[in-house]
Amino acid sequence: MNVHEVPVRAGNPFCTPESAQRWHDFIAARLLDDLRTEYGCGPDGSGPGPWDYRKALEAASGDLRSFTTAWSGGDPEKIEDAWWGLKNTARPWKAHPDYPEPISDGTMPCPVPEPESGHPCVKRIPRGWTPSEGHGGGHFWEAPKVTELHAAGAHIDNSALLAGQPAKWHLPKDCTPDCWKWRNR
Repeated sequence: MNVHEVPVRAGNPFCTPESAQRWHDFIAARLLDDLRTEYGCGPDGSGPGPWDYRKALEAASGDLRSFTTAWSGGDPEKIEDAWWGLKNTARPWKAHPDYPEPISDGTMPCPVPEPESGHPCVKRIPRGWTPSEGHGGGHFWEAPKVTELHAAGAHIDNSALLAGQPAKWHLPKDCTPDCWKWRNR
């Protein structure tokens, strides 16, 4: 089976062989940095720390092999579990500038589109989290019309939605003093 034919479990577009390799390379580089910093030695066997380095690198390489095996087997659960194993190993270096994923400042939009229409999820990634960690509570995708209205800066009164009625809206150019945005101010 071709690697590119295996479907990845919906909801985590970051779980790919390329990203798994990036996580492994990042871990290997950080382990080598730690080895050089702590012991002043390299992986050539000089100094007191190479055994710890080798053991940690073998564990990370084992996680990458597990991912590759799961990817070849096509089991989405095993694929994601092995990928998260690599990502969790890299957690101690989350503040490193070369971390393989961006860290949210609380304003990062969810990168997972609606499977059928491709419209964006309206939830934000919490501060300190990465896009692959996502957000709590599942996705909430906007309808195409709502996305269009938000882009136009429309004032949308969603209070009618609770009663099962359509939301009222108008564009800013049509705004009047009795607009819901200006009430009770």
